[in-house]
Amino acid sequence: MSEQGELSLSLARAEEELLQLRQRLAQVEGEARRYRALVDSSAVSIQVYRPDGSSAEVNGAYEQLWRVTAAQVAEYNVLQDPQIRAFGIMPLVERVFHEGVSSQMPSVRYDPCVNELVSAGQAAWVASAMSPVLSAEGTVEEVLQIHLHVGELKQSEEELREQNRRLEEAVQARTAELEAKLQLIESQQEVIRELSTPIIEVWDGVITLPIVGLIDSVRTAEIMDSLLQAVARTRARFAILDLTGVEVVDTGTASHLIGMIQAIRLLGAEGILTGIHPVIAQTVVALGVDLTRVTVHAKLRDALQYCLTRLAERRAWR
Repeated sequence: MSEQGELSLSLARAEEELLQLRQRLAQVEGEARRYRALVDSSAVSIQVYRPDGSSAEVNGAYEQLWRVTAAQVAEYNVLQDPQIRAFGIMPLVERVFHEGVSSQMPSVRYDPCVNELVSAGQAAWVASAMSPVLSAEGTVEEVLQIHLHVGELKQSEEELREQNRRLEEAVQARTAELEAKLQLIESQQEVIRELSTPIIEVWDGVITLPIVGLIDSVRTAEIMDSLLQAVARTRARFAILDLTGVEVVDTGTASHLIGMIQAIRLLGAEGILTGIHPVIAQTVVALGVDLTRVTVHAKLRDALQYCLTRLAERRAWR
């Protein structure tokens, strides 16, 4: 099989793997939607807070417990609740938001009507637990609070402790599940980014990077990092940037591409551009970039032939 055929086969495989990853991502999102439906239908009151303490959402059991609607608690902020502060449990609440540590709250008789940000609903004795959902970096993305209606001082302290223990385990289990799914999604996104810019060693001492789709300054920086590492790792003598799949770049990206060629030269390799569209050519000319020291070919095949010829010449010199 020719070098061109091997390159086409590699690209086809990369596209197939990318499609599979996207399908897996869609499956994970479907699982999240099913969990959302489970929470909404749960008999346990659940409230979700944003990192600043404001109420993000509640489920139906919450509305039934407190006799309020989601719209009536839309302005509620647990970190500004004077009733929580009066109970002396605000430090526990703040620890969840600021330190990312789960906390159990003592049973209290909470009255939503006392809070001026709600001014609706009915009072209830509840035991509750709060637990943060942390990002991969350890920052709090949201906080979950579960309320369990314990009645008017009718349950023993032992029963309350056991129920709180089960609540905390449920919250921790759900938090661990969400963190695992977030890590999975992030790893899949990283694989997708890598597959979108595959670096292929087409010959001993020759690597090529076919770039497909829209590229901006951020993606160009990622491409440069991956390409320079590949040049150093493979000790390549030639690095071909194939822009056949790119139709438009902005002026900043065009400048980065030229800088990439210069960086490759500093590593002792020669950077080659192929497949430049007319629009890209106009952008490069408008920048006034000096291309006299940059090797440019119309097609990838021409660039490969150039590299093989140069490699043969070097062997002959030796």
